[in-house]
Amino acid sequence: MTVEQMHEERETLCVDVNIPGHDPRTTTALFSHTKKILVEREKGRCFVCGRTAEESGHPLEAHHHPIERSLANMIDWSRVERDCRRGMWGEAARNFDWSKFDPADPYSFVDDMTVNGELLCKEHHTGKDEGKHDLPWPLWIAQRYGKEGYKFSLVEVIHHAQD
Repeated sequence: MTVEQMHEERETLCVDVNIPGHDPRTTTALFSHTKKILVEREKGRCFVCGRTAEESGHPLEAHHHPIERSLANMIDWSRVERDCRRGMWGEAARNFDWSKFDPADPYSFVDDMTVNGELLCKEHHTGKDEGKHDLPWPLWIAQRYGKEGYKFSLVEVIHHAQD
């Protein structure tokens, strides 16, 4: 087989990083409130495939993006603020009110899904061989832009519910 032919890529990821200590995961009022706004803003559609909760068969999930909740205590917030102000993470993050932000309590940014959220169906969030938490970035994002009908993996055939 040559690279010119379709071929399977099989990866075994072994990740060895130090996650900072953090409070147990809770669903804060801010997260719940801003997730509703995120769902409305994104018209209730998964970032990758465009399916709604009804089409996917599961409630849509809000993924913490770009800052994962469990990593909030290791973040240099001045760097995040700089990139947000530059527009790197979108217009909502550009307009975040940094004057009210306290790095000692980073969850006012982290749990605000309007600035740190990405709406995903269950499969594209945590699904095996298709979820953001399990695939390397180049493979995961390719699903958003893949050709309709392309057999991406044993569990994923590219389908876009909306253009």
